[in-house]
Amino acid sequence: MPSSSRLEISVLTILFALLFWATHDFNEWLFRWFEFSIHVNWIYLPAFLRLTNVLVLGPIWGSAATGLGVCMIAGLNGNSPDVILVNALASIFSPLLSVFIFKLLFNRRVEISQVKDLLILACFYALMNAITHHLAWALEEPEQLLSIRQVPIMFAGDLIGACLGSLIFTALIKQSGLFELIKKRAQLLALEENPYLNEKRSEDENKN
Repeated sequence: MPSSSRLEISVLTILFALLFWATHDFNEWLFRWFEFSIHVNWIYLPAFLRLTNVLVLGPIWGSAATGLGVCMIAGLNGNSPDVILVNALASIFSPLLSVFIFKLLFNRRVEISQVKDLLILACFYALMNAITHHLAWALEEPEQLLSIRQVPIMFAGDLIGACLGSLIFTALIKQSGLFELIKKRAQLLALEENPYLNEKRSEDENKN
């Protein structure tokens, strides 16, 4: 990766991490009256940002952005290192698993400009995130493993937040200059995942 591209992706990773942190705090302030517990809310807007990180930055840098954002939030809340670690891992794996399931079922990448794709992905994500976080918290407090009362509420909060995020995200990228930037990033990710596409594009260009 050229140094300029490495700098660009590094800056974007930090910015996305800061955006996740800011949105989390905004969500807590806005929906504090609507939360089920200190960790679970009926509406969680940052849910879609975990997916956005992976869709725009790719699995590695997107996971880094999410992990960094979670570490900022948990660290400022005074959580212990082991709590920060399990929460970061749960937040990282849920969007990765969701994207993997989408590709497995539909045999193609997510089209980030298609609301339908994003809403389907949001459903997968809400389920995966509720499960991964429940298991993560059970590692810290084993008695929570059989207490699944919070799981459907977490699923609902992530689903509402991710669906709202999908609609807002699609509207923003279509009504602003962000669409071409994000489309370019998605194309670069596709080429990185499948070098054959790059070879084929080069062959087509040579033919023309």
